Amino acid sequence: MSGTHDLPRPKMWRKKGIDGFKGGIVMSDDGGKSWKPISKDLGEAAVTHLLMDSAKALYACAFGKGVYKSTDGGVTWTLKNNGLPREPFAWRLERRNSDGTLFLVLARRSEDGSIGNENDGAVYRSSDGANHWTRVSLPAGTNGPMTVKVDPQNPRTLMLSAWGRPVGDKYNADAGGGIFRSEDDGTTWTAVLPQDQHIHDITYDPHVNVFYACGFNGSAYRSEDSGQSWQRIRGYNFKWGKRVEPDPRDPEKIFIITFGGGVWYGPARGDKNAAEDIATRVLSFH
Repeated sequence: MSGTHDLPRPKMWRKKGIDGFKGGIVMSDDGGKSWKPISKDLGEAAVTHLLMDSAKALYACAFGKGVYKSTDGGVTWTLKNNGLPREPFAWRLERRNSDGTLFLVLARRSEDGSIGNENDGAVYRSSDGANHWTRVSLPAGTNGPMTVKVDPQNPRTLMLSAWGRPVGDKYNADAGGGIFRSEDDGTTWTAVLPQDQHIHDITYDPHVNVFYACGFNGSAYRSEDSGQSWQRIRGYNFKWGKRVEPDPRDPEKIFIITFGGGVWYGPARGDKNAAEDIATRVLSFH
């Protein structure tokens, strides 16, 4: 596959230095009728994720700058990078509600197949509201984390989605991607969906205690057992999938957001009359 197929990942922001990024955070207090910028403390930044915790603190991932925190509704922001590498490619945040622990995903800085160097992606945790960060071990052979998800029913159980790295020429299968699961708070990991090497996001529907995952190669998945096993959602066969969002009005329906390919809406358990499976493509996207 050509490199143009890799657009949804952080690679698109790596092509230029962070000084050229434009963007920020805007807020609406009238249901989206009007918006105002609230991120002057960040400067121009590619903001990839926002998170609000139960104490009303706001966190923002600024790609190449790091993590910012606001405790006054976004009026002011403070950089919170203690323990993180220089120019961290802050990508996603997750909060464990049981104790307030934050998990931060840093995107991989290269796509040359290398591992074990300063270009690796990483996962960090903070137990003090982002004042300090410590590194979490990744599964062996993995350096492209995408999402960390905490199981609300078992708070020490974590799920990690990852993007594989090329291990040969560009037509060989990637390695190190898929979905991994940990029952000991990230100390050890087990691969639970290795056949799809390009998993973007993992999401959760609290109404039915179900996890979803979206693969970039043409499949989406559902787990009813805390991520131990994953079943393909039959009927969804579209490339460039990014994220599954449960329908808040109907737990039997889901939305699947794609990168540039529209939104798929259909049965959360899949279409039993659709093809049982498709060949999951695991070619590298470079």
